[in-house]
Amino acid sequence: MALAYLDHAAATPLRPEVRDAMESHLEGVRGNPSSVHRWGRAAHAALDRARMNVAERLEVGVEQVHFVRGGTESVNLAILGRAARVREHQIAGMTQRATFFCSAIEHSAVRESMMSLQDQGHRVQSLPVSPRGEVCLPDPKSMRRDAAMLVSVQWVNHETGLILPVREIADHCHEAGVPLHVDAVQAVGRIPIEAGLVDFLSLSGHKLGGPRSSGVLVVRDPGEIRPVLFGGGQEAGLRPGTEDVAAAVGLAVALEIALDELASESARLSGLREDLEEALVTSVPDMVIHGAEGRRAPHILSLGFPGVPRDLLPGVLDLEGIGCSAGSACRSGSTEVSSVLSGLYGEAAGRVAPLRLSLGWTTTPDEVERAIRTIPAVLERIHGAGVVQ
Repeated sequence: MALAYLDHAAATPLRPEVRDAMESHLEGVRGNPSSVHRWGRAAHAALDRARMNVAERLEVGVEQVHFVRGGTESVNLAILGRAARVREHQIAGMTQRATFFCSAIEHSAVRESMMSLQDQGHRVQSLPVSPRGEVCLPDPKSMRRDAAMLVSVQWVNHETGLILPVREIADHCHEAGVPLHVDAVQAVGRIPIEAGLVDFLSLSGHKLGGPRSSGVLVVRDPGEIRPVLFGGGQEAGLRPGTEDVAAAVGLAVALEIALDELASESARLSGLREDLEEALVTSVPDMVIHGAEGRRAPHILSLGFPGVPRDLLPGVLDLEGIGCSAGSACRSGSTEVSSVLSGLYGEAAGRVAPLRLSLGWTTTPDEVERAIRTIPAVLERIHGAGVVQ
């Protein structure tokens, strides 16, 4: 059976160049970067080179780049670390009860971090997002009055591919004097970004063809954040624990390749997604395209099919050799309506079966053609068997 892996938004295969770069750091004696002997110094030098490469490619200061163990940790550190800094101000009597904002379509890493802040007694407000990707922010004056301490938004939504207007949001936040955290996990390497626009930026290695459990948090001003883990002085004291040198090296190489190929790969994936979208619209005329009202990143196609049970399609398509998802991999197996889709479309989101097809560096026209042939045939069988919602 010919296979088609169309779930790159969940995990992108490791690039061979990344594997080669990591290889030398996985063999022989691997020193601790904090050790002073030759093995430790070699590890520390490799970590420094990786950090400089990441900083150069993101056009930020070397001291602003902090290696972590994935996108989820990066997001948690930004939000909870910011709250830890705010707590210091509260203890010193310098601020009132704080307010934290996030958009209504954020990844669970952001949403659940914010929920934990609510449990700590902070106010958390959800910012409505239109189907066009417009984020409704309070005016700067009211944000200052409500002691706003952080706004967290995505650059590219992980389920629909919607691109949020980060430049405008950053201008708004800076006018209000509120730090901005941006989850750029699905944006880096897919669309042009400006890391220097924001105060905190999160990215993940394995969305770029890099290693699993690798990530970065870019921090503009270290005085605005505090660690949430303790036990060492690594990563300028912000993220204690022995650094994974091989992962950092691999992430740096993956980022370099992704940014070097950004223009050509964006055009290629856009073409493949458009071919897929147009063919499915013709074959399945009642299909819904989520995010089509706004600007979308080139690699994600989010669909909805009326009359089909939610979360049925990924399993059925897997039997046909097609890898895809109903949305975020982090909610795999859930029968609840996606918070992203309900945030964008309200009750209408519950009337369709969601399907996310996402493309990446290994995606070929043959894989797309296989999906074009298979998805309508599967839907026809589902309806013919009377399996309806």
